Amino acid sequence: MIRRYIPSDLKMAAEVFRAAFAAEPWNEEWSLELAETRIKELMSAPQSIGYVSEENGVIQAVLCGRKLTYLHGVEYVIDEFCVSPDIQRSGIGTAVLDYARKDLACENIAAMALLTGRGKPSERFYIKNGFKGIDDMIFMYCFFEKKESINDQT
Repeated sequence: MIRRYIPSDLKMAAEVFRAAFAAEPWNEEWSLELAETRIKELMSAPQSIGYVSEENGVIQAVLCGRKLTYLHGVEYVIDEFCVSPDIQRSGIGTAVLDYARKDLACENIAAMALLTGRGKPSERFYIKNGFKGIDDMIFMYCFFEKKESINDQT
């Protein structure tokens, strides 16, 4: 069953998140506490909407996103989407995306947007599901130097 995320899904959703990102190609080591914090933060805004796929009371996939206004209307920006590694490539990810599209269309959402790793299996998954890269856009990132306070002058 696919449905909207509710706060009581947090622990199981964090377990799916942790397992999915521990696997290839990400190989990320998330503690359960940190994964819970990430999902709680993503789902805490009033415009946040999430989805889960649940089978026999066990969450298998988690989609976290938020509605944001843009020039052409409101977009649904996907912040995190993960499927338990043992059922990846079973069609559940596509089913969750399809459900979310239909549900969001009922709220007059104009588009979905996301960031993912170039050349990763996730890129192929999103292309297969109708997403396209935008050649004139790049993802940029800037790490901060650690300071004790804003008044530190070094």
